[in-house]
Amino acid sequence: MKLLITLVKRELQEYKVGLIYAPFIVAFILSLVIVLVYFGVTDIKTNEFNFSTSVYENGEAVEWMRAATVDQKVAVIRSGLVVLGFPIAFVMIFAVLSYSLGTFFEERKDKSIIFWRSLPISDLKTVLSKVFVVVFVAPLIILPALIFLHMVALLSASIYFAVADIVPFTWIWNAYSIVDWFRIIFSLWMQLLWSLPILAWLMLAGAYSRKPIVAAILPLVGLIALERVVFGSALFLATVIERIQPWSLMSSFPKQYKELRVVEIADIPLLLATQEFWYGILISLLLIGAIVYIRSRSEYSSVE
Repeated sequence: MKLLITLVKRELQEYKVGLIYAPFIVAFILSLVIVLVYFGVTDIKTNEFNFSTSVYENGEAVEWMRAATVDQKVAVIRSGLVVLGFPIAFVMIFAVLSYSLGTFFEERKDKSIIFWRSLPISDLKTVLSKVFVVVFVAPLIILPALIFLHMVALLSASIYFAVADIVPFTWIWNAYSIVDWFRIIFSLWMQLLWSLPILAWLMLAGAYSRKPIVAAILPLVGLIALERVVFGSALFLATVIERIQPWSLMSSFPKQYKELRVVEIADIPLLLATQEFWYGILISLLLIGAIVYIRSRSEYSSVE
């Protein structure tokens, strides 16, 4: 356990800008915008999205809020917080993709692999520590940023509602549950496990190629084109796309969700019961094994 903690700290130290700082920067910017909107300094209006206090000038909207049940409030609050938290989750996903593609490439590029392989740490443990960071640590890192953003949004809205005499200050807090934080973290863990074949493939490209982006994309494009020419189908492309999308939207998932949402914890066993999930885990293990093998070969210790 101590070794794992040490290896994780090493990864976070080397990639702290993308994995640690970026989510908090985005959360701070979004929090500032939220405060400015609720205090009437600015508003955000587009064809698809409207975030403005002018919404509450509508008498019907105010009456709906005052008559809303707990379940209705929970649904609205959850939807709003998902929309607010999506930019942070997007930053995390981008950071995870960048980390997966670059972590093994960078250690070959700067020759640090020579130092790390001189330590009494096996290649298997090193590779697994990086996978652990991608799947389990990265979502935990953004959780404080999400909580901070949620608290600012809920507190700003509560103050505005109370001052404007729309609903009491406690209107939101009666329907907000900290269980949602666990729903978010478990949902993200499952998402990264679901997408692990993609992440492991990116790691493999960085482990052996001088041009990881080309090595990651070109074989996939070749397989997609080959399947199209030989079989006239696009099953492989559909599989890749499905692995990138939220796991709750996969075609064989027992529940059919059409909107982007944080799923219920009770949905996780449904995911674990699907064959597609375990096929992905098996493919990921094979790719991880290939990464360990490649990293253990001394002739791949640099990109030169």
